[in-house]
Formats: sequence, structure tokens, C-alpha cells
Amino acid sequence: MYDDGGAPILSVRLPHGLEARLDRLCRETGKTRSRIVKEVLGRHLDGFVATEADPMVPSGPRKDAKRLSGHTRIEARSLAMHRAIAGKVRKNPRLLEAARENIRRWRRQGVDVTAFAEWEAILERGVAETVHVLTDPSENAARLRQSTPFTGVLTPKERRRFFEAPRS
Repeated sequence: MYDDGGAPILSVRLPHGLEARLDRLCRETGKTRSRIVKEVLGRHLDGFVATEADPMVPSGPRKDAKRLSGHTRIEARSLAMHRAIAGKVRKNPRLLEAARENIRRWRRQGVDVTAFAEWEAILERGVAETVHVLTDPSENAARLRQSTPFTGVLTPKERRRFFEAPRS
């Protein structure tokens, strides 16, 4: 199937649970289903299969595929953990102040990275913007999550659950 512009259209049946998760992600990020599926599928396929239309992409796994999949797994775990944090922030907006305090404490200890200023601006914009960044799968949000001010929001037991989850 093709759209009016000649671009291929893919129709996929989603199990109910997956559809509900996709819809929740759409609400949280403000992105369309189509955009999210394209982003996720693109990241998943990146570097693994060459097509006749793109012979410059190497066939088979890339040389760094093992490292890439490890990095991808770490980013996926970070995103999942931050989605859990986002749920707590929605229920308790005072956690924004805890994040601000973490940044202040780290600066007093001599630690300061550019992401802290970005986080402070995001926190100032409130719960909705903070939740958006916490749950956004974009590269920029992933970069920000690497310097998360939400340390201590998840209990050790909650954190362990993410590290003990089976690898896919």
C-alpha cells in the first residue's frame, strides 16, 4: 500500500497491551503513533540490514553491533527507569524540588555540568515539561537523562527491578 505521495504504508496489528502502552507514550510525549513507531523501528533496524535501495549500508551486523546493542540496552533501561520516575513526579510534584536540591548539592561539592543548567530550566517549566523530558526517547532527552537530577527517587528495590529484568 502507498499513500498519495507514493510513500509505502505499513499496517500492523498490535496486541491490546502494546497498543495501550503506545497510546500512553503518545499522550506523554505529544508525538503521533506513526512518529513513535518510525523512531523506534529506525533505531532497532539501524545498522543491521542493507537494502537494495541503500547498498552503502553494510549487510549483516555492524562491527560494533555488540557494543551498540549494549548501549541501546542501557539507554532503554534508563528510559524505563525515568518513566517510573515520571510516574512518581506526576503523583508528587514536590520531587521537582528534590531534583533542584540534588543539583545544588552537587554544585556545592564541586560538580557542575552543562546539563544541570538545562535541567534547572526544565524543572522551572513544571511537571508537564519535566515528565516530557523524562519519558522522551529522543537523543537529546537521553543525553539529559545521563545527568539526571532525580537520583534517590526510586528505592533500591525499584532500581534492582530494572537491573534484574531479563535482557531482550
